[in-house]
Amino acid sequence: MNKSFSTMQTNVINEVMDTSTATKSIIKEYINARYFQILRAVNWQSIRSDYTFDTVASTQEYVLPDDFGKEIMVVDKTNGVELVKTDLQRLIMDLPDAYEDAGSVSKYYIREDTVRDQPSSASVIRVVSSSASDTTQTVLIRGIVNGVETSESVTLTGTTAANSTNSYSRVKAISKSANTTGYITLTSNSQAITIAVLAPKVLEARYKFIGLHYIPTTTLTVGVPYIIKPLPLTEDYDYPIIDIADLIEVGAKADAWRYKRQFAKANVFETLFTSQLSEYIWDKENDPNKVIQFNPSIFDRDNLY
Repeated sequence: MNKSFSTMQTNVINEVMDTSTATKSIIKEYINARYFQILRAVNWQSIRSDYTFDTVASTQEYVLPDDFGKEIMVVDKTNGVELVKTDLQRLIMDLPDAYEDAGSVSKYYIREDTVRDQPSSASVIRVVSSSASDTTQTVLIRGIVNGVETSESVTLTGTTAANSTNSYSRVKAISKSANTTGYITLTSNSQAITIAVLAPKVLEARYKFIGLHYIPTTTLTVGVPYIIKPLPLTEDYDYPIIDIADLIEVGAKADAWRYKRQFAKANVFETLFTSQLSEYIWDKENDPNKVIQFNPSIFDRDNLY
């Protein structure tokens, strides 16, 4: 039976018999580390099949949803054409003078960044919360000021905006000191540009973008079914997305005993974790009605360059 984040913490703490604040804090990290280790091992996939977005003429890149993990495919639904994946570096190398040209869309790339957009010119960063109760947390801004990398902390003042001291020409990273009640929005150039929006439980800004080549000249509907990215356990009443709490506990107990320098006990639990993980994978894959098929694809010479 699945267990809450709080229950797993209590069980691991009881195993090592250490209720100190430091141990409690690190056990939360151990639980999440094992949680994601298991999800990777079993190749957990939950698919959102209905995600689409509409392009805007002359706009190349579009922000993907926060829970975007990996795309399954990308389709120009308006013209019924599946797009070919490339990467931005290859696009720039192959087409140094044309990677920003407009035309018929045939390729796409996925990239990551720490901000949604950059200031159009050197500008102070406006920071505001959607909740009046956010007045003790700070937001760290790291970026380029007069050609030099600089950082500063801005204390939140609830729904009243607080401004950075520096004017940034480029923002490199944004993070919060703690969870907030509201959403934190950072803008530049007199609110004309949204730099980042941080959800209450998100401590750092990080985004995924999809870019199209060529840049669309008209409105297209693009379908992007994708594998959903699981989120870490943060609240006491959070539950793992699959029934693996017992397995998570065993792995976290191994980590906790190793933290306590009880290596023999840690090795016992590590062995149990490895064995139980193998059994779990076998149970998931042992499907007598599952048929594995390979679907070869034709070499696409038209989109080679």
